[in-house]
Amino acid sequence: MGFIGGKALSIAGISAPNGDLLIPTPAARLTTQPVASKRNPRARPLDLDMLYFTRSILSFRWSYDGKQIYFDTNITGRFNIWRVPSVGGWPVQITISDERTLLEDPSPDGRFLLYKQDTGGDEKPNLFLTDLRNGGVRNITNTEKVCYRDMRWSPDGKTLVCAAERERSGAYSVFNIEAETAAVRKIVGNEDGECASLQWSRDGRKLAFTRTRNYQHAGVSVLDLETRKEEVLAPIDGRSTNITMGWTLDNKKIYVTSNANHQGTDAVALLGLNQRRLEWLTLGAWESYLCDSSSTADCYVYVRNEAGNHRLFLRTLSGNENEIPFPSGVVKMARFSPDGKQVGLLHASADSPNEIWVYDVTAHTLQQITDSFVGGLDQENFLRPQLVVYPSFDTTPIASFLYLPANIERDGSHPAIIIPHGGPTWQHMNDWFPSIQYLVSHGFAVIAPNFRGSTGFGRDFMEVNRGDCGGGDLRDCVAAVDFLKETGYVDPHRIAFMGASYGGYLTLMALTKFPNLWAAGAAFVPFANWFTAHENEDPILQANDEWLMGDPTKDSELWRDRSPIFFADQIRTPLLMQGGANDINCPAKEIQQMADAVRQKGGLVEVKIYENEGHEFARRENEIDAYRKAAKFLLEHVRKKKIT
Repeated sequence: MGFIGGKALSIAGISAPNGDLLIPTPAARLTTQPVASKRNPRARPLDLDMLYFTRSILSFRWSYDGKQIYFDTNITGRFNIWRVPSVGGWPVQITISDERTLLEDPSPDGRFLLYKQDTGGDEKPNLFLTDLRNGGVRNITNTEKVCYRDMRWSPDGKTLVCAAERERSGAYSVFNIEAETAAVRKIVGNEDGECASLQWSRDGRKLAFTRTRNYQHAGVSVLDLETRKEEVLAPIDGRSTNITMGWTLDNKKIYVTSNANHQGTDAVALLGLNQRRLEWLTLGAWESYLCDSSSTADCYVYVRNEAGNHRLFLRTLSGNENEIPFPSGVVKMARFSPDGKQVGLLHASADSPNEIWVYDVTAHTLQQITDSFVGGLDQENFLRPQLVVYPSFDTTPIASFLYLPANIERDGSHPAIIIPHGGPTWQHMNDWFPSIQYLVSHGFAVIAPNFRGSTGFGRDFMEVNRGDCGGGDLRDCVAAVDFLKETGYVDPHRIAFMGASYGGYLTLMALTKFPNLWAAGAAFVPFANWFTAHENEDPILQANDEWLMGDPTKDSELWRDRSPIFFADQIRTPLLMQGGANDINCPAKEIQQMADAVRQKGGLVEVKIYENEGHEFARRENEIDAYRKAAKFLLEHVRKKKIT
C-alpha cells in the first residue's frame, strides 16, 4: 500500500484474472511513500553554465603499480585523459585534443596507455598508444569510419585484442594488435555471431568472449589461442543474454552476468569450461551485475540494482559477503587495484556527479578522490528524487523517479515534464542529470518512468514491447499524467513531454497519438520514421530494430503506424527538436523530415542541428546551448514565462 499526497495507492496484487501479474516485474513489490514538496532553505534557481561546468568523469583505470588513477573528464570543456594519485591530490592532464578522447587501459607492464578518439562524435574511433616513458603518441589503427570496442591487453602487455568492424560495417570480428609494431591479424571471425566482451584468461592462453546476432541475446565462446580452436560454452538461444566478465584464478571458470535462469533476471554466475553449466552466485528478486573480479584472490565486486538504486557488495567464491557502504545512487564501474587490496569506484547520484572513490578491502574505509563541483555548489543545492510506482493502462506497475520542486504549495498550479529514457532497453536511475536539476529548480515537476521495455526489471518486462514499440511503452508514460494530477501539485494543462534518442521518439509519438494532453514537446536526437531510420543508421541499430519491430517489408503496417512522421498533422503543440550532424544512431535527417512535415501542416517547430556532434553531445558549449534553448522553450510555452 502506498500514497499519493494523502491518498492510498495500492500496487501489490495487480494481477490478471488467474492471479498472475500481467507483466512480471519486481516493481510490484514497491510502495510509494506520501508525495510532498520538501522544505529546503538553500533551494534556488540554478545557473545552467555552472551546472555544465561541473566536471563529468566517464571512467577510470588503475596504473600498473596502483599508485595512480587515470580517468577521462571534460575539465577543459573537452573529454581528455587525466591522472591523479590514488591517495588523492592534484590531477595532471595526459592528452590534449579538441576531439573526444576516451580512456581504455594502461598496459600491465606500465609502458603504454591505450585510448580511443573519434571525430566530431561520429563513434568511429581510432586507437592510440601513449608511451608513458617518453610521452610519444602513435595511432595504431589508422582507419576511417571503423568502430573498435572491448579492447583488452594480454597479461604480458605485448599485445591487445579488440572487436572491430575492419572488414565490413557492423561485422565485428576479433583482432590481435601488436603493441610495438601495430601489426594486426584477425583471430576470430563473425560468421557465427558478432563478437564482444573479450576476456583474457589469467594465464594468457585463452580468450573468452560473447557472440550475438541482435545485441539482445548472446552466448559464450572460448578460443584456445594456441590451437585457434573455439569452443561454445553457451550457445545463442534466442532467449537469454550471457556476458563474459572475467576468469577465476585457476582459469577453469568464467564469470558471467546472465539472465539464463527461470526468473529471467540478470545475475552473476560461473560458467565452467568442463561442466558448461551456470552456477548462480547472486540470483535474487532484483537484477545484479558483476563489476570486476580480483587478480589476486577468488573474490569479486557486484551491484544489485533495486529499481534504479544500486547497492554494492564485495563477495568471495566461498560466499562471504560485505556491503560497501555507499549512499543511494548508482555505481558506474568498480575496479580492483593490481594488488587486490583496494577497489576503485565511480559513483553518482541525483545530488552528486560522477566521482572516483577508493575502498580499502581490509580497513573497510572509503576515500573520495575527485571533487567535480564548481562555483560553490554542493549536494544541498540539489533535489533527491522519490521512487514512486503507479498503475499503467493495463494495471502494470511502472516504477518511476519523481522530482518535485522544493518549497511549492499543493495547489494544482505547477508545470510538469514527463521524461522517458532512451534505449528503449535502458533505465532511468538515481543518477546525475544536470538538465533535470535545472528544470526542477525553475519550478517544473519532473517524472521519469521506467516503462515496459526498460532494463532492471527482468527479461519478460524488457522484452514485452517487442512488436509494440510506441504502443504499450508510450501508454505507460501517458499514464504518468494521471499520477501527476493526483499529487495535487500539477496543473494538468501545463504538462510537457521531453526525451532523447528513443525518448525523443516517444516524445514525437506522444504529440501525434495523444495530441491534446501536452503543452509542448522537446525531442533530442530523435528518430521519426522507422523505415528511414533503419535505412540510414548504423548496422548495429539495424539489427536491434529488426529484433524489436520485425521486418520493414513484412511488418510495414506496424512500422508505419509507429512512425510519427505519418501523423504530423495531429500535433497541436509547439515542438523543439535538436540533434547532431554526425549522429549514426538517429541521423539528423530524421529531425529535418519531421520538421518539414509539421510545418507543412501549419505547426510550430524549432530545430537546431549541431554540426560537430554525434548522438551524445561531447562539447560543453553545445551542451549548454542545447539545454538553454530547451529550457527557454519550455518556460515560454509551458510555464508562460521567459528567462534570460
